[in-house]
Amino acid sequence: MKQLIEITAGKPIYGGKCLSEYEGRKVMLERALPGEKVLAYVKNKKSGYIEAVAKEILEKSVHRKESDCRYYPTCGGCKLRDVEYDYQAWIKEEVVKDCIRRIGKVTDCGMLPIIKCELHNNYRNKTEFTFSKLRYYTEEEKGLEEEGFTLGFHAPKFFSKAIDIERCHLQPDLTNRIYHALREKLKASGLEPYDVVKHTGFLRYLILRKTNAGEIMINLITKAKRFNDIKKVADEMCEEFPMIASFVNTINSGLASTAFGEESILIRGSETVIDTIGGLKFELSCNTFFQVNPEQVTKLYDKIIEFSEFNGSETVLDLYCGVGTISLYISHKVKKVVGFELVDNAVENARRNAELNGIKNCVFFTGDMMKLAKEGELFKEKYDIIITDPPRDGMHPKVVEALIGSGVPKIVYVSCNPSTFGRDVQLLEEGGYKLLKVQPVDMFPHTFHVETIGLLVKNN
Repeated sequence: MKQLIEITAGKPIYGGKCLSEYEGRKVMLERALPGEKVLAYVKNKKSGYIEAVAKEILEKSVHRKESDCRYYPTCGGCKLRDVEYDYQAWIKEEVVKDCIRRIGKVTDCGMLPIIKCELHNNYRNKTEFTFSKLRYYTEEEKGLEEEGFTLGFHAPKFFSKAIDIERCHLQPDLTNRIYHALREKLKASGLEPYDVVKHTGFLRYLILRKTNAGEIMINLITKAKRFNDIKKVADEMCEEFPMIASFVNTINSGLASTAFGEESILIRGSETVIDTIGGLKFELSCNTFFQVNPEQVTKLYDKIIEFSEFNGSETVLDLYCGVGTISLYISHKVKKVVGFELVDNAVENARRNAELNGIKNCVFFTGDMMKLAKEGELFKEKYDIIITDPPRDGMHPKVVEALIGSGVPKIVYVSCNPSTFGRDVQLLEEGGYKLLKVQPVDMFPHTFHVETIGLLVKNN
């Protein structure tokens, strides 16, 4: 039996938690809002703190509201769906402040108010679903058969089970209609979901992408090739939904639970679709990473331009450039952009996207940032500004060290994880840079995720 404690939630911290206190010990409390008194169970006891999860709310926050999703909070995709949106935005703003002060050790930078998202639902242009033979049922679904055809999201704490989803409020209505129709056709087809325990079955993952123009790309990830079976379903779907521009079947015959594979086969339509950001065209293949909130991405990129204060003569280094979205977006404001990215396919896409838009002042290279930093390859050219947009883990210390050694006068740091942003900012400040201002941007309503842009300048 797990220990139960009565506790009042403290300030919000990254990860959808509150930093609280119980009998003189710090508590990382999940599923509670600041100020709420809850009955929580102790999940783990660490040397310096306790991890706990709220089981029952004894005194509810005035900012709580009824959730409009039958799968919340079981699904886990949304952590704040029963919280007023303005309060969600406040929490994210406070989390960014906390990471800068507590982790980054910076107390005197300019904190700008968070840029809110006007569209609270239906904003995701890409969603990934999981097939499973084992169904995880919610409280409302108890008594239903556990085995069978399930398509939805990974169940919490069960890598082998999925929550059967009819629709997701975060993706557009069109995508939901296509998802539901495809789900029913696959269910009726007799094709068997994959079992990650026994490593049997066929259907593994489903990825749906919608462009700004309303075109749909479907990527069905399977264990093996069964072209005729997949084509039958694809033909039926394309006849019912003519906006499906691409139907791809990716083969993942390995044991790894990933939506990538060793081969992608075009079943119907074209291998790529075209999406847009601020008037620029981007060619996207089935595995291309692209910002998932098209409504907010231009606000994010415009703020990068504002922080950079380009005068047209700059040579810019774009680290972790992906398919070149930031490089190409700022290209008309600068003399030249040099982008580096680890993934070969992304660099190829970036080069094609430059050609697609007739942009000639952007060049892109493949390389591991840490290796390039250690070997001194990142700064063979002189740069006026660095824009860095690393993955969730932030920058490797060797990369930070290379940035400090470069002496580049200005760094614009774009982060999807305020805690690693704070960690890297501390290193950059110790190396002679000063964090001048920070802009949080809400790209993901109803979740705890937040984008952060920071401007750092070299001290004289």
